[in-house]
Amino acid sequence: MKTVALVLLFGLCACGSVGRAGAVSGPPSPSPSPLSAADLQYRLIDRVGAPVYCDMTQGPALRTEDPADAARMVAALRAQDPAAFDAIVRHEHLDASSLSPADDLRVLGQASMLAAVTLTPQGTGYHFAYEVARPRPAEVTGTIGPDGAVTVASRDTSAPPRLCPALKQGVSPS
Repeated sequence: MKTVALVLLFGLCACGSVGRAGAVSGPPSPSPSPLSAADLQYRLIDRVGAPVYCDMTQGPALRTEDPADAARMVAALRAQDPAAFDAIVRHEHLDASSLSPADDLRVLGQASMLAAVTLTPQGTGYHFAYEVARPRPAEVTGTIGPDGAVTVASRDTSAPPRLCPALKQGVSPS
């Protein structure tokens, strides 16, 4: 009898987890809370393309932040916009409890990129318009819903690409 019970137990375990009576099986339900603005910006970047933006930690005129300054700026971002900080940490697969100086610069670069994707409230969702960085940049406009559904209204490649303000004037960022 013990052998039969062990065989049945082994068979149940081999088939996967056993749900409790009354438990709902299937895929996990979506989060009831709406996506944060930063999560929506990442959805746009993933679906439409990364924006053209000025990030003083990268580019032709490289500016290296003092690690202490970068850590202070990341701490300020964490305090002032925790949803954006959390979205960046999630997106970049970082450990928020132990950011290295390189991680701090990465967070700041991502914050600069997100800042280039402006969301303007429109109805229940948001309107967006930003220049997508591609071999041939394009001004893209459209809407994104609170659930992350993106509708592109236009893609204009005729506009000249924008330059960073300091680079337009021939001044390198310090």
